[in-house]
Amino acid sequence: MYHCISRVVDKNFIMGDAECLHFVSLMRKCETFYGIKILSYCVMSNHFHLLLEVPKEQEVQISDDEFLRRVKALYSANYYAEVEQIFYNLLASQADDNSRVAADNFKRQFTSRMNNLGNFMKSLKQRFSSWYNRKNEREGYLWSARYISVLVQAGYIARIMSTYIDLNPVRAGIAEKPEDYRWCSYSAALAGDKRAQRGLSRVLWLKDEMPNSAAENSPWLEEESRHYWTQGSADRYRVLLYADAEETFKEILNRDGKWVKSQVRKGISREEIEKVAASNGQLSMASMLRHKVSHFSRGLVIGSQLFLDDVFLQTKEYFGEKRTSGARKLRSKQWSKSPKTIHAMRDIQVEPPPPS
Repeated sequence: MYHCISRVVDKNFIMGDAECLHFVSLMRKCETFYGIKILSYCVMSNHFHLLLEVPKEQEVQISDDEFLRRVKALYSANYYAEVEQIFYNLLASQADDNSRVAADNFKRQFTSRMNNLGNFMKSLKQRFSSWYNRKNEREGYLWSARYISVLVQAGYIARIMSTYIDLNPVRAGIAEKPEDYRWCSYSAALAGDKRAQRGLSRVLWLKDEMPNSAAENSPWLEEESRHYWTQGSADRYRVLLYADAEETFKEILNRDGKWVKSQVRKGISREEIEKVAASNGQLSMASMLRHKVSHFSRGLVIGSQLFLDDVFLQTKEYFGEKRTSGARKLRSKQWSKSPKTIHAMRDIQVEPPPPS
């Protein structure tokens, strides 16, 4: 497991909402292709943090379907179509003698780059740099150095590192709470991002490798992992996150010769942290809804199924041909506590595509 950091050249503040959105989109594409798990992340205005789990297996053994799925995730539609055609042609040409040497060699050109931290970081940074330079008609280096990587021990240390990453906006004074900053993993997880939820759940699930500490008893089940966030991981991570977020002060002597409190570390008030601890990390229905609405793009329609479907019928021409209804149920254990089911016009777990 690695904590990776990279900064913009000259510490320029270039990462606005459009840039952060495109960076996160590229980050997820690279995650799929390279097989690197993103456990937590935070994209700041001039740098980013990633907590990454790198597979131990150097030799990548994946099915043909999985190979093509990964290529499709990272590359353009035209390039993917070319790769797919070449691969299937190679398989067909050797079908008679049951040999797939040529096809496997072609496949290995791609799989040999997977499960590798350096390749993942290089691809992510280069692809973002190319997009940013083209968008802003600039040339030259965008990142100040290759990147910093710190090997992180699974378990307790990884959990502390993850909260450190999600608390970056709070420590920097640009957000009062981590959930208020859109471009961190915790905020994304609260907004319904399944990958962010899985990543933070896995941070909590990984075996604790600290001496004299008890290992987690339950095995990680990939097929069931989509439920872990709502089955306790959300509340547990929130308590852990807030426990490490307290602002700190010290007494200093001012110019008038009086002792006053001076903040030495930005964070969250003790009162707010105690509220989170008292609620065992559970967010109220109102807080969850308020966060979801503020996290996503403007113009989101929220209400009953009847209301949403009525709005949809009036604006149907703006949707795809396959869309037959407007209402999309907000799926979370928090919504089940409401006496009425809440719906949204679009799937609140899906981000809009990055700007081209």
